[in-house]
Amino acid sequence: MENYQLSRFLPRNKILDYISALDEDGLTTFVIHNADDYGVYLVTLLAEVAKKKSTPLWYKHLGILCSSHLFFIHGAQLSALFYFIKAHELDSNDTSVLNSILDFGEPPEIVLTEDQKKYYAAKLLTLEPESEKALAIINS
Repeated sequence: MENYQLSRFLPRNKILDYISALDEDGLTTFVIHNADDYGVYLVTLLAEVAKKKSTPLWYKHLGILCSSHLFFIHGAQLSALFYFIKAHELDSNDTSVLNSILDFGEPPEIVLTEDQKKYYAAKLLTLEPESEKALAIINS
């Protein structure tokens, strides 16, 4: 795949092998280059790799893809939240994931409940005691 550009004519197993071999920067570039043309199909491919690799990196990228590139699709924010929570389950010390989860408690599309916001804010405070976002949620 030249310049990280996905081709619908490649066999699916070759695409999966290619994606699986990407490092974090390569995966970011791949998602950026292909999100507009292959959105939901890209989610399908990344989800398959994420299940096999079971590392937070893949779930974070799925969350980013759904929330940033596919935000206009109904349910994309809920899917993104699901993937960020999965990334958190795999690495509970990643504050960037916790911050991303808490973003879903803010407009324009609020998908976190108040209880969930407080739960993840408390987790963030254990890692970042000075987090203004988490403190504001806990004290609200």
